[in-house]
Amino acid sequence: MAEQQAPSTHGPVEARDLSQLRLLRPRERIVLLLVGEGEQVFQVARSLGVPVETAISRLRLGRKHLAHVLKRWRRLR
Repeated sequence: MAEQQAPSTHGPVEARDLSQLRLLRPRERIVLLLVGEGEQVFQVARSLGVPVETAISRLRLGRKHLAHVLKRWRRLR
């Protein structure tokens, strides 16, 4: 019997809220998108030509800002 993966609880949220990414800073948005596509942070840093610490910082800030944007957006709906 083939093992089935449980659907991600984040999948529908990501698809529905993807348009909210446009409200983030471009440098944070690109890191979030690349990591979301499965890239490792060190690969993202190399492709953007920034230190790994900078990519990690942008990822952290991007996640924080996205959470804030989504929280506000959901309250307004």
